[in-house]
Amino acid sequence: MPIHTVLGPIAAEDLGATSFHEHILSDLSMWAKEPREHRPDGVGIGPELAGYLRWNALSVPENLVLDDADAAAEELGEVAKAGGSAVLELTLEGMGRRIEELPAISRASGVHVMVGGGFYVEETMPDEVRAADIDALAEILVDQLRTGIGDTGILPAILGEIGTSWPITEAEWRSVRAAGRAGAQTGAAVYTHQSFRGQGGVGVLEALLEEGMPADRIVIGHLDELWDREYHREIAQSGAMLAYDTFGTDAYYGSVAFRSPTDAERLAMIEWLLSEGYGDQLVIGSDIWMKAHLHRNGGHGYDHLFRRIGPAIAALGGAAVAERILVHNPRRLLERA
Repeated sequence: MPIHTVLGPIAAEDLGATSFHEHILSDLSMWAKEPREHRPDGVGIGPELAGYLRWNALSVPENLVLDDADAAAEELGEVAKAGGSAVLELTLEGMGRRIEELPAISRASGVHVMVGGGFYVEETMPDEVRAADIDALAEILVDQLRTGIGDTGILPAILGEIGTSWPITEAEWRSVRAAGRAGAQTGAAVYTHQSFRGQGGVGVLEALLEEGMPADRIVIGHLDELWDREYHREIAQSGAMLAYDTFGTDAYYGSVAFRSPTDAERLAMIEWLLSEGYGDQLVIGSDIWMKAHLHRNGGHGYDHLFRRIGPAIAALGGAAVAERILVHNPRRLLERA
């Protein structure tokens, strides 16, 4: 079966090392918060502001927008230089998606780009989606998978990132179940966005299973943002896939109580997961969605996963383990009719 990219289908064996969660063009300024610390006067987004943004990641709305297609192609080109092959772009409707520009970015960068279909958290849903029932939403998703997103003709490789908040809203539960129903009907995998504020992944997993999804075609996302061994173990024991997908982000969201994990902590999670025997159930990514993440602004860039994290995983578990996580697991999940 093929893997659908923005430039058309490719054979699974043509997909190499893959980041399983990124954003290339997006607008998530909806998450901006009032600053607790005064922004340095006269300093624009760039390396000089990197220290401020590390501690005030949500305080500058323009930091939460990726809007430069030329910069995106240049930044993404570093993936190929670092030995990477592809990224899964999970920007959905309501997140500032500009899917029609992705083919040109993919060509310019030399990197395969796959996209997701479906709906993000309720705050981003159009009114008609928020009000629709499960059957109507599932019909929309099946149509996206079979004919493409909008009038672009671009087929999603996966359904995701299917968004849930904490607590999960009724509209989000309908979206989750619709994704499960559409995925079961078409064979597409489903990738979920979980909030770090609560352990919603188990309930979401159960809902998807009830809708007919095979466990090994379900990816529970952002688990590295809420580290709890029993929580992760329960998901892994079901046979579902775990996503540790925010590598490179080391930021505080207005308080030391709200911070991302460090890469050292994420790698410790992987070491534990491998010790439990679940290396075949892991995908990883960087979830780049801020200007501060880009090289030009002092960030780690899309290549960080391939240049540093892949080798670090190989040091923990061997080259074959790193290849399983970066190559074979993504191939299996992204293949569909």
